Order: sequence, then structure tokens, then C-alpha cells
Amino acid sequence: MPNGLALAVILLVIMLFLAYIVSIILNFLTPFYSTPKKVAKRIVDLFELSKDDSFADLGSGDGRMIFMTYNRYKCKSVGYEISPVLLVYFKIRKALTNPMNRKIELKEESFFTADLSNYNVVYCCLPQDLLVLLEKKFTHELKKGSKVFTYRNQLPNRNGKKFLIEDKEVYQYTF
Repeated sequence: MPNGLALAVILLVIMLFLAYIVSIILNFLTPFYSTPKKVAKRIVDLFELSKDDSFADLGSGDGRMIFMTYNRYKCKSVGYEISPVLLVYFKIRKALTNPMNRKIELKEESFFTADLSNYNVVYCCLPQDLLVLLEKKFTHELKKGSKVFTYRNQLPNRNGKKFLIEDKEVYQYTF
């Protein structure tokens, strides 16, 4: 029996190592964008959500915006992420801080295939070329009155409000 347990632990370590290597390779192909914690807290204040609303973070990384939004508004907070290392990090953090909370969720899928029609607020800290593609998706899927916030980069064909937080631009769009 101990040999089986040792084998399971070894396989788990190997799988985590391989996930880490795949994540490093993906990071070379697509850079990792992150919202600084100090700025993130101020951005979350702009969301103005109620506990019955829902929030999505596209490319949620370590999940900081998901946790901050939930802690501030107690609303459903969902992230979309495909990096294996960041998924493991998020799951460990959730298990330690909010293990039974169904309002905090990270979906292991591309935000390009996700249905965004149920969200009141969507947040993106993504490069400009991805925002060009997402703008069409927002226009077709988001319900009337939904808000999209982008950090540092703008949606190319929409006018929105611009906020300066710590000398960085945050844009708000209403659909």
C-alpha cells in the first residue's frame, strides 16, 4: 500500500511540473498581464454591484479580481483562465479561504467560447489585439446595461469613460 501512495505522489509531482512547463511555454507565446493589487482595489469600487449581480474576469490569472469583487459585493464572481499553473494557484487559494463558497468560481475554459450573457460587469486586463476580438463578442452577448471595464487598453470602436488610477487608465463601457 505505501508503494501505491508513493507512486501517486510522484505522479502528482510530475503532472504539476509538466503543467508548470506548459504554462511557461504559453507565457512566452502570450504575455501575462496583471492588475496591481493597489489599483485593483480601486477598480473594484467602480463596479457598483449588488449581491444579486454577477461579475466575470476574463483571463483572471491568480484570481485577485474575483476574490476582491466577492469580498466587496458578495455577488457571484466568476473567472475564466486556461493557464494550468494559475488554475492550481486559484484552487489552492479558494480551498484555504472560501472552500464551500459557490459564488466564487474559476472556469477552465477560454473566454472566447464562454457565454457572457449573464454577467452585469465584465473586467479585462488584456492586450489590445484581444480586446479587438472581444468587442464583437460583448456587443452580441452582453445584456443591455452591462458594463465592461478594461485596464490600460481600450475597446477600439466604442466610447467609454476614462478613469486614472495610479497614473494608469481604466475604461468603462456600457452596453
